[in-house]
Amino acid sequence: MADLPTLNHIEIVREPINRDLRGRQFPGAPRVQPRANRFQHSRSLSEQADAAFETINTNRRLLGITPDTLLILQFKILTVNQRETLIRAFNVSIVEETVISEGESDNFRLFIQFPTLESLDNFQREKQLYEMDSHQRGFLPYAQRRDLFDSIDLIRNVQPEDRKGKRLILYGPPLDESFVVDIDLWYDGTPRGATQTESLLRQSIGHIGGQLIQDLFRTPSLLLGKVRVNLEALELLLNLDIVALVDLPIKPSEEESFDIFSPPPENIEQANLPLDDDNVPLATVIDSGVFSGHPLLRNGIVLEEYDFGTGEGTDTDLNGHGTGVAGIVVYGDIPKCISNNAWVPRVRICSAKVMKNDPVWNTPVFPENRRPEMLMEEAIRYYHRERGCRIFNLSVGNTDQIYNDGRQFTWAETLDNLARELDIVIVVSAGNVINPELPTGNTRDEIAAKVRDNLFSSTHKLIDPGTASICLVVGAVARRNDVRTMGQLPRISVTPIQSPSAFTRAGFGVNRAVKPDLVAPGGSFVLQQAANDVRWIKNDPNIAEPSLRHSIEDGRWFAGFFGTSFSAPHITHLCALIENTLKEQLDRAPSSNLIRAMVVNSAKTPGDVENWIREAVDENDTRQQPRKSEYVLRLIGYGRPSEEILWSRKNSVTLFAEERLPLNSFHIYTIRIPPEFLRGRFNKSISISLAYDPPVRLSRKDYTANKLWFEVYKGLTAGQIEQFRRTRQNGDPDELPVVPENCKTKFLPGYQTVQNSTVQLRRWVKGRQGGLDLLGVPEGEEEPTITIVVAGKEQYPHPEGLDNQSYALVISFNADDEEIELYEQIQQRIRTRTRVRV
Repeated sequence: MADLPTLNHIEIVREPINRDLRGRQFPGAPRVQPRANRFQHSRSLSEQADAAFETINTNRRLLGITPDTLLILQFKILTVNQRETLIRAFNVSIVEETVISEGESDNFRLFIQFPTLESLDNFQREKQLYEMDSHQRGFLPYAQRRDLFDSIDLIRNVQPEDRKGKRLILYGPPLDESFVVDIDLWYDGTPRGATQTESLLRQSIGHIGGQLIQDLFRTPSLLLGKVRVNLEALELLLNLDIVALVDLPIKPSEEESFDIFSPPPENIEQANLPLDDDNVPLATVIDSGVFSGHPLLRNGIVLEEYDFGTGEGTDTDLNGHGTGVAGIVVYGDIPKCISNNAWVPRVRICSAKVMKNDPVWNTPVFPENRRPEMLMEEAIRYYHRERGCRIFNLSVGNTDQIYNDGRQFTWAETLDNLARELDIVIVVSAGNVINPELPTGNTRDEIAAKVRDNLFSSTHKLIDPGTASICLVVGAVARRNDVRTMGQLPRISVTPIQSPSAFTRAGFGVNRAVKPDLVAPGGSFVLQQAANDVRWIKNDPNIAEPSLRHSIEDGRWFAGFFGTSFSAPHITHLCALIENTLKEQLDRAPSSNLIRAMVVNSAKTPGDVENWIREAVDENDTRQQPRKSEYVLRLIGYGRPSEEILWSRKNSVTLFAEERLPLNSFHIYTIRIPPEFLRGRFNKSISISLAYDPPVRLSRKDYTANKLWFEVYKGLTAGQIEQFRRTRQNGDPDELPVVPENCKTKFLPGYQTVQNSTVQLRRWVKGRQGGLDLLGVPEGEEEPTITIVVAGKEQYPHPEGLDNQSYALVISFNADDEEIELYEQIQQRIRTRTRVRV
């Protein structure tokens, strides 16, 4: 297809209708089962509570802490409505909430903290009224008190084994006389509570001879720190009620690199980016630093370097990981640059050095005395404040924190909160499995299928922070499969082009959110087979992802890499271009929601790759009819994005809206479609993406405080949608209008599949013969119409008390016919927003 003139994207407005979705506050909660003998049940709860309090007080006395109001208890089987009653009546704080699936219903296990002894006494008095089955009103009316205590199944304190992190369980405590552990502490989320908890920790470790290495780092859910202890001190900490988790320090995700034996490029055509030009795309690389002396990173491409306390005493990259990531952020498609010998940097970078080189293993590691969460926040806030950067790349993860469908991780929560607060885009790598299971098979296709199926195993699940909900998480796909012949032993590529790499990690994320969101080239492995020796080969120069080397003293400028670390910067590069292009088109800064919605809107997956993934077998999927579309989302998310989203063209038009949706309500967008587009003999598609940034809390089972989703209808007016919606106004806000069957559309996947994701993409794709299924015409209209309903609700009360949620909606129409005037035709049929520059 020839290059067509570029056009600005078009900002649209919603219909002037805004109705509430009325319904119960927390619909779908199971009914409380009444207790046959409330007196006996109450006495049992009292005995459990007394035993828990005594254990807490005994452990505190051993640590030299005066027992006071910070009492952490576990309540098992408490329904969502009773949970809110408990919070409201006794002012308790939920410090952790997990789901317990029993039969067809989900119940909740709560860890709560009483703020004062008075609130605990009030709870005990209500329990006594419950025991007597008294109708007297206390802090609760009779019915609420009855349901609350009927709902509580167990009260106990947290056990030491509950507090052990995965690395501590896997490797055991070090043999050294003293050693450093990461420690997470529960608190009530307030500054006063944080101060009290830190004071308790300092008292306890001072009593046992421990040492707090750094000031505690506060997140909305936990206090994070590092403590030097011995074995005795470790045992006492594991019994302290304010401790949520004790673990050995993070081990970053491993990746390898090797030199590519190619000469430096000749006649480099390198652009000089003016330092004072605000119209240059900018991104920050948070990594092991960069080698700014590389000839392809000179002339102001690296705007600033800063070492955030790694202890290496230099801003430069001594490992190579950060330089490899930076090269892709700056240039994007480096194989294309090598092939064309054209080196024009497109993105300027800032370098945040947060890792140092381990000289023994030649791998980047975090400094022992700093928590990664604190380093990340410090680096992001610095470059956002000092350089105005809004796009950040984080190509690192914790290989021992594997997501097993439980609560969110602290690192991921930290990044999500920063993304929302600062209105920024953080791109995160999904993580790698360095030694995947070796595949077996008699043919190349059988071996490749086995590698694909292995990606669904528990070994390949996402790692922290690759479960972050508001960040863009990126997995790896193979760019090539032509193995370079080296030696006599046979080698084969096990990864078809554009399909998931053998080492990449797969989703879903928290609450079955789509993760990874996107994929990009990241290299892959090659299988070498001999008579009795089958092994992975990780240094094939054809299959690796090339980038810049952190040393050029021997005349080698490039290295080969593999890993999702080198997939993420492709997306970072594109996000920086999108932000800058939108700023130029709109004459204002786009929201991070709009940037995320744009990049995801452009994502596609080749049809042959998608069909190949649908043929996968997941041994853990016991459903009679596995949902194959979910397999695609788990391995490659929404697909690989494209730079085509930067501009509209006459045969490709992108519409967008940035809005705030009052919770428990909906917005409507109506778009008339040119009949020529639907009837035309050409390939055509409509892509609709939604992105929003809800408040998050690691301590809450739902994690995201708000949930938004959208549905698409045809042949309906906004007024008809409103009328249909009224039939649901006393039901569950999750339910969408009951519309006639002939008004439904086939945008895939269905909204139920992606509704728990903060960025969602659904597409309608037709070939040369297709498109007539959208020809429904609304009553009183002359042309086909699609109507998009964006709805949202609150999942749990949030301390910020927000009553609306910001979001961005992007709709793109694409036709592969260069003669159709699609842009002009759609522009004439929509309601556009006119902004006045102030």
